[in-house]
Amino acid sequence: VWRRQLAAAIERGLADAEAAADEETLHLTVGFADQVGFTRLARRMEEAELAALVERFESRSADIVVAAGGRVIKTLGDEILFVASDPAEAAAAGLALLSAHERDESVPRVRIGLATGTVVARRGDVFGTTVNLASRLTALARPDSILVDDRTAQALADAEGLSLRPLTPRAVRGIGLVRPVVLSAR
Repeated sequence: VWRRQLAAAIERGLADAEAAADEETLHLTVGFADQVGFTRLARRMEEAELAALVERFESRSADIVVAAGGRVIKTLGDEILFVASDPAEAAAAGLALLSAHERDESVPRVRIGLATGTVVARRGDVFGTTVNLASRLTALARPDSILVDDRTAQALADAEGLSLRPLTPRAVRGIGLVRPVVLSAR
């Protein structure tokens, strides 16, 4: 029994070492794009229709994010998580996502949240306060809009063709007081 416990402990130690080697801290802009009213819509659809809707949203969104210079981390059916090394790339992806989905009446309206900061990248996923903030901003955003955090707004302040409109600060669960900024194209 002791030998088995020792072997299991060694295995766990090796797995932890591999996981730590695969983990890195990065400075990125994180974005979430969420389909508004998806759950309600999904209840009224047949399975084949729902699968087609999800496939259309995911593939179109992934193409748009990659074309803007970002990287798709994962899709969650009605939501896509993406990152970009530059806030301007993330903003371009967000604006392109809004535009493409506004023109397509077969998919629900979209709302987007962007946040810039440090993330932990591990095994193809990202974690941390910046990811949580982007998610919370998405939940606060109105349909067909993009909310960004202060860091992202500051990085985009001098960008041509963009409009930034600060909103009233809001308490955000798990984060604290946040001052969301509405991002739009001029």
